[in-house]
Amino acid sequence: MADTPVDRVLWFIDGHYREALDLDRMAEVAGVSRFHLCRAFAAANGGTVTGRLREVRLLAAARQLAAGAPDILTVALACGYGSHAAFTRAFRSRFGLPPDRFRTAALADPSSFPLPETAIMQPTILQNLPPPRTERLGPLRVAGLSGHYDLSTIGTIPALWQRLVMEYEPLPGRLDGVSLGVCYGGDPEGGLDYLAGAEVAGFDGLPAELTRLELPARSYLVFAWPGHISEIRNLVHTIWNHWLPTHCVTPARAPDFERYPESFDGATGDGGYEIWIPLDD
Repeated sequence: MADTPVDRVLWFIDGHYREALDLDRMAEVAGVSRFHLCRAFAAANGGTVTGRLREVRLLAAARQLAAGAPDILTVALACGYGSHAAFTRAFRSRFGLPPDRFRTAALADPSSFPLPETAIMQPTILQNLPPPRTERLGPLRVAGLSGHYDLSTIGTIPALWQRLVMEYEPLPGRLDGVSLGVCYGGDPEGGLDYLAGAEVAGFDGLPAELTRLELPARSYLVFAWPGHISEIRNLVHTIWNHWLPTHCVTPARAPDFERYPESFDGATGDGGYEIWIPLDD
């Protein structure tokens, strides 16, 4: 039986990818909001829900073409694409060849195009997650470096922190030694904007290239974790895919953030940190 929102939507995609699916339908199956599903899926495997659907569809199409399927439009429609043109664009982007040339090449030499399975490895659910506390915080002014991240770039977030420290520390007007990693601005593909920065007294005097965010006062669930930074993926996965659904908590559609206290050592990754999940007041 599926245990998490991601488990449920993975099962659904694998069995229903031929249908016209959108985020609303997949979130309904997962039993959470669109926002929650996107964050839970990213926490589970660093990818996006729509990216997973696209991969399943294109691999199914590639297998049919490699087996000699004669009609490309029929393959496109059977794999959930509404037109030959849309399918061709997506297929070329994934495999580097248009469908007809891929079919010819694969039939001539099947070993040239090994097709992977679409299974993903999810992080571990942490069984010893301490119970969260509820805290009201804000309003906050946060400044720092930001970028837009998806499956192909999310692994570069540590480089954003390194650049912040090397080029902009100390931040003008910084209030304390606490650092904040803010996740905000999600898109329909499941990507998100991430800001590496800190709370500041105001935005005057900051370098122009720094991003400024104002977070209004609100309540948060705060999950404190004493472990190493390498465990953060397991921690975020556990929160979004296990704790929140199990406790029937619907997070607010608002930025969530990582909080790194002064005790956190950026060089070693030790010192503990917190995940703050926004709640509707």
